[in-house]
Amino acid sequence: MSQPTGLYGWIKSNDAKSATFFIGFVVAVQVIAALALFFPVSLSDPAHAPFFNWTGYLTRYAPLVLAASAIWFVCQMFWQIETVKRAVGFHFIDDADEPGLCRVIEPLIITMGLPPPFVAVIESRARNAFACGIARNKAVVVVTRGLIDSLDDDELGCVLAHELSHIKNGDIRLMAASNIFMSALTRLHRNNGLRMTPVHALLAIAVPVVLPLTLAGTFIGHIALRAGQVSRLLISSSREFIADAEAVQLTKNPAALASALVKVEHDYFVATARREDDAMMIAGATEGTEATHPTVVQRVAALARTTGSMVFNAPSTQWSGSATLAEAEAAALLRKLPRARALLRIRAQAPENVLGLTRINMIMTAFTIGGLMYMHAGELGNPRALVAMFDIRPLGFFLGTHTPCRAGALVGDGGEDCTKRVDQHLYREFEGQKYTLAGWLADISRKRREAGVVNPDLTLRTMAEPSFVRQAHTGQSGKLEGTIAEKTDGGLYDAGRGMFTNVVPQKLVAAEIKGVGCFPAKLLHGKPQGYFPMDQEIGGVTSVRRLIEAANDSLIARGEPGTPAGDEWLRSYARTRETMVLISYDSFGLPGLRKLRDAYRSDAHGRVIDLIRQRLSDPAFAAGLDATATAKIAALAETPDRFVPCPAVKHGALDGG
Repeated sequence: MSQPTGLYGWIKSNDAKSATFFIGFVVAVQVIAALALFFPVSLSDPAHAPFFNWTGYLTRYAPLVLAASAIWFVCQMFWQIETVKRAVGFHFIDDADEPGLCRVIEPLIITMGLPPPFVAVIESRARNAFACGIARNKAVVVVTRGLIDSLDDDELGCVLAHELSHIKNGDIRLMAASNIFMSALTRLHRNNGLRMTPVHALLAIAVPVVLPLTLAGTFIGHIALRAGQVSRLLISSSREFIADAEAVQLTKNPAALASALVKVEHDYFVATARREDDAMMIAGATEGTEATHPTVVQRVAALARTTGSMVFNAPSTQWSGSATLAEAEAAALLRKLPRARALLRIRAQAPENVLGLTRINMIMTAFTIGGLMYMHAGELGNPRALVAMFDIRPLGFFLGTHTPCRAGALVGDGGEDCTKRVDQHLYREFEGQKYTLAGWLADISRKRREAGVVNPDLTLRTMAEPSFVRQAHTGQSGKLEGTIAEKTDGGLYDAGRGMFTNVVPQKLVAAEIKGVGCFPAKLLHGKPQGYFPMDQEIGGVTSVRRLIEAANDSLIARGEPGTPAGDEWLRSYARTRETMVLISYDSFGLPGLRKLRDAYRSDAHGRVIDLIRQRLSDPAFAAGLDATATAKIAALAETPDRFVPCPAVKHGALDGG
């Protein structure tokens, strides 16, 4: 492709390049953000973590990263001038402070038709200048004391015209944006959880998949950072070329601009400036990871292509015999610009190789690979075992936590079922692995499974909660069959919401009532042989005789069955019978219970049971009762002779009828 010629050709070409490179910045930020978020997202939401599920990450978290970076970007842009002023330390001036400087810049402002910008000076012997701000009417042109003192008026005018061109073309916003993005890229790269470190190298010995993950994360992060650095260099370079060309168009003095560039070439460093401020200045680093500017040779040669040979007619002594001039003049004569070599310039003296690894990183990687080969020498001839060793799934299984369960409502998908306990046999494929986390997890999970643990697969979630063991529940009676309960190692039941209790769940209580026919009871004495003699009255009130009398009193109807009063009488009969039977056993043991049961076997009591049995067919009869109360009435109606305290059943209350 032919190179553009003429001022407007350069402007059009470089505008297109700037837009392309700026998009590259946005993509690079997203890539490095994904790497920086790998561990936090893996711990909190592994189903949507990078490397585990890229589609899930891109749909759930990438938009959040984009929104957060946009908000942060707007805030940084809004405070840009104040931030630069505080960092660089410039002070504003007027005609009274710097009459010579104002005399040079004022005609240029008028000619360009710009709102008068603020003018400021940095008290530094360095030779440099820059423009900053986010709008034409709030822009600032800043020059150093060294620049004012070392340039003549023509050269100073070209430099100021260059900076005013940046304001006119909106470069101050573009460069501020690129600086902000580059700052974000650098910070995110420093926090990349997948960059190779000694910790990652050691961790990879136990979790081999960490090695390829770390190498991939290091390489991707390195490429994204390099892409950002190259984009910043090319954006800055393209805007510098345009500003140079427009400064020459305004001053009609290309030689003065070339002379000024040569003078600042080796004395541009402002000690108080931040690294990200370098891109805004007329001169800056041309090599290394902080490179932001084209070389002076490239800039002078570009001027020669757009203005002709008069760029080399500067009378400056410093200009004469300059190596920069000689190289630029040779390029101009050949009508070929020096190549940008952006990537090579960025990589100059960089400690990382093309993989993003430093020499120490390479040594650590070699150490890790050697350690893995030594530990797994017996598996080197088994490709399937080696592939399984580097499988990422065990790490994903282990990192899964209860956080998605709790946070599901916040992300709109309901999250996982936090109460569901099933044996998923997650590590089945990795059983038998030696010296790896996956093998250890598989072995521990197998032992937990053999012990009857409900959730045997070992994960961060199951480690953080009690182990539930599935075991037969025989109830207070010891006669319940076919019912399984889930209890912790300490014998506690799950009460929900992270709470545990020793109270038997209602569904297990109801199962015993239905399966055995007895009812659960809390006993005060509970001796099968009886705590009191059969003929003794307890406190002058309770005796077996009085219990039988109370049982018979409950036969008195208080309404017709089917009416509210009648139904309440039947329900009251059931409650009274439960109480009488309980007291008879608790106080007088099995002998007292047998005597009361004989009384309840009368025809009168049988007729009441028939009425209860009939009313149970009507849902309204048990309406308002909980599951336990409903189960008790149903058990009484179905097998009234078995309606005794469950602890009594355990001691033979139902043996022999």
